Formats: sequence, C-alpha cells, structure tokens
Amino acid sequence: MKAQLIQARRTRRPPTLLVASLGLLAACGKDNSTPQASIDYGAAVTMGGGKATGYIALDASGNPTEIGIRLTEAALTGLPATPVTGTMYDVALPPSAAKTPFDHISFDWNPLGHEPAGVYTVPHFDAHFYMQPMSVHHAITLDDPKGDIFPATTKLPTGYNTPPNVVPGRTVPMMGRHWTDPTSPEYQPGGSFGSTFIYGTYDGHVTFLEPMFTQAMLTNNVSFTASIKQPQVYETSGKYYPTSYTIRYDAVPKEYVISLNDMVLR
Repeated sequence: MKAQLIQARRTRRPPTLLVASLGLLAACGKDNSTPQASIDYGAAVTMGGGKATGYIALDASGNPTEIGIRLTEAALTGLPATPVTGTMYDVALPPSAAKTPFDHISFDWNPLGHEPAGVYTVPHFDAHFYMQPMSVHHAITLDDPKGDIFPATTKLPTGYNTPPNVVPGRTVPMMGRHWTDPTSPEYQPGGSFGSTFIYGTYDGHVTFLEPMFTQAMLTNNVSFTASIKQPQVYETSGKYYPTSYTIRYDAVPKEYVISLNDMVLR
C-alpha cells in the first residue's frame, strides 16, 4: 500500500480512490462474526414473590460450560408453609441444553425438610436436574415398583447407597429413587447438613442429579463450590456432564445461582 501511495504522489494523481478501495478490501477481509461465549435462558417461573429461571452458559464453540437456575431475591419471600410434603417448581431449560443430558429442572421447597429425621428435617431446597421428560417423572407414584429397578452400579459413584423405606431411600412420588453419599458431613458423628449431592434413578436408569441445600445457605454472601463424585459409566454418551456444583449470590442482578459446572463431554 505504501508503494502505491508513493507512486500516486509522483504522478500527481489523487490517491483518494486508491485508499478507499484498499479500505473496502480490508473491511471485506475482516471477520466480524467471531463466535462469542453466551448464556441462553428458559421461560421464567413464578416462585414466592419473585421468579426462577433456568439457563445454560455456552463457550465460543457453543458447548456447555454450566447449567443451572437463577432465583431473584424476592423468590425466597412468601414461600408456602404447606403442604408439609413441599412445593415443586418446574423450570424449563432453553433448547441449547440438548448438548447436556438434562431436560428440565424441578426446584423443590421443603419447609419442614424430610426424612431421615435429624438429618434432612430442616427447611431446604432440592434442585433436581432431570434427564427425563416432565410428564414421565410426574407419573411416578409412591413406592413405584420401577423405582426398585436399579441401574448398573457403574452408573453411580462408588459408595453411593439408597437406604430402604425412608426418604431418600424409598421411591418418592414424582421423583424416583434417591442415592446419597454416606461420607457426606451430615452422616458423620457431630456433622450437620448444609449441602449435599444426590443421584436419582428410576426403571434402571440414572434420571436426575440433585444439589440439595438448606435455606440458611442462601445469603447475600454465599459462595460455595464442591466437586461431584463421578460414575464409571454415564447414562447417555456424547453429552456434557458436570464435575462440580455451585451455590452463589450474583450481586449485580441480585440473584441466587444454583449451577452444575465444569462440563465435560462423556
């Protein structure tokens, strides 16, 4: 370009057209469509006095990095005190969640907690990330016999168990069978429940992953992350699965975020 402009000056020809042409070529060669990381949202659901919204974060290649639910501060106000069995909020995920095994989230409020007594009988939330359609898990009944059909042990983390005839052992209506980690703090002498991670099964399949945590954790300075124990075999291959989960407060929009993170293609 420098040589062309010098030649133009030497011949006393105005270089305007030449410069404009070079600028046009440069503009045509510039990539203005570089992929960017993004966040997709599902439809918001009314919860308490606020909203709950499912979302998925994608990297520049469109692959999932985290998936979760965001709660406005007001969502924690006016929550029902009854029924004692809790209240279920079904939260949709955006279509881009198809690269993960998850279909939707069921966010459950348990004002009195649930069994086992003395372990989970405190006000808490269950965030079920379901791998089955909403209509299927809604049709599950108490002690549904399909809940007693367990998947191969390789599909559950080593050591996870499902004690009989009590929550989280028995088949729970509209959920399935729950599997817990006996090394979690709440099962240790002098330990207590703050948060824990549960696997769910039904009809021989792993059907949900579940961070469960106390209402008391949700403060405006909560910032909690823990690893997720992994199975040897995953329910569906070719999908992105989480290796950690997070419970945090996002100060700018004033929202609580419960997410599955550090997604890996399995």
